[in-house]
Amino acid sequence: MADDLLKILMMGGQRSGKSSMLAGLVETMVNGPVKQLITVNDTKSGTGHDLSRNIRDLKLRLLMTQDKQFLIDDEANKTNAFSDYTLEFAVPGTSSKMRMLFSDVNGEFYDKGHQLHDVEISKRIREYDVFLVAIDTPFLMEAVNPDNKLCNEPVNLSYNHVRDLEDFFTELDDKEGADAKLVIFVPLKCEKWVREGKVESVVKRVEEVYGRIIHNLSPYTNVEIDILPIQTVGNIVFAEQCRAMVCNSDGKQRRCSISADKRHVRFEDGTVEPIDPSRHKFDMDNRAKIREGSTLLRPNSWFRTIGKEYAPHNCDQLAFYILQFYLAKVLFAKKVEEAHSFKHKFFKFLKICGTVIAVLSGGAVLGILTYYTAKYLSRKFGTFTVDQMIALVDKIKAGGYIKSNCDGIKNIKPSKLYSL
Repeated sequence: MADDLLKILMMGGQRSGKSSMLAGLVETMVNGPVKQLITVNDTKSGTGHDLSRNIRDLKLRLLMTQDKQFLIDDEANKTNAFSDYTLEFAVPGTSSKMRMLFSDVNGEFYDKGHQLHDVEISKRIREYDVFLVAIDTPFLMEAVNPDNKLCNEPVNLSYNHVRDLEDFFTELDDKEGADAKLVIFVPLKCEKWVREGKVESVVKRVEEVYGRIIHNLSPYTNVEIDILPIQTVGNIVFAEQCRAMVCNSDGKQRRCSISADKRHVRFEDGTVEPIDPSRHKFDMDNRAKIREGSTLLRPNSWFRTIGKEYAPHNCDQLAFYILQFYLAKVLFAKKVEEAHSFKHKFFKFLKICGTVIAVLSGGAVLGILTYYTAKYLSRKFGTFTVDQMIALVDKIKAGGYIKSNCDGIKNIKPSKLYSL
């Protein structure tokens, strides 16, 4: 049943790397040190997406692109549907299992005029528990690179759909603290800046560019906001942005760039050929227009491979942050219910609820009691009991697997869940 899944909405620009982010989550948990405590399996349900194939493709790309500069955005993967991924988490040797539903909002859905999609996105924002804002880091950072004349702030804002996200996040409501939410801003493809020791610059840019969303969500009592930079592959780094062009050659149309000396053409797979005017006919890529009705053109982001190992970094932190957040949400509701059980003795009830009342502003306690019970919320733990989930999260914490205030990971605004 849908109520038994913990729902996560993945938002952000088109082809920003959301599926690769999930592939990295699976890879880092299946083959990382935490695998003794918790495992994850892609059920390939719903839309039939296969993250294991995504992982195989990434590993193959690493082997095939040594000493090349290439494009990683696949135009063929554009879709007009929500992409749902269901991941099943389990404790080895036990029957304890829970599922998380990751819904990918296709970047093209944000274009104004698609009211059917607008309604569906708004509906999911009201219903889901966790929101991952995927950020295309090359566009975020190149917009303030004075040497890049192809990318500026309007291009970044449009490509990453920042203004659209601001509008949609007005639908988010924690119901006076009753329905806690987790919002994580996730800069993707940020390997270059991490390796150059500039991850804090990425974090600062996120706070600046998405500042209005952060400001608008900050007054809510139980909305937690974090920034979690991710190295999606590890050994593929951003190289440069070039004008989006296509080459018509031998009856095929291929995305490309032209060298500064105009002598060579570089194709999307990294292949380089001397330009032959009799064979190569060039034109602007008509897909470079960011959205309908806009004159803004996006450049192409070119990447290079610096190693053969598939080494995503910090993808597992997404799962850890989601688990500890939702456990805190359940325990918070349980504490309030325990206090409420003494309601027939009003003053005793106030005394027991003193901590809660101090944490929440007017009406929030009653709001929690009205909307959700701990038993209802804990259904999303699947076959885990609350005690089993407490034990699991405690082990993950004790093992030092959950990172905080390092690697660019930053808590922008805590919720009040952990205050109890």
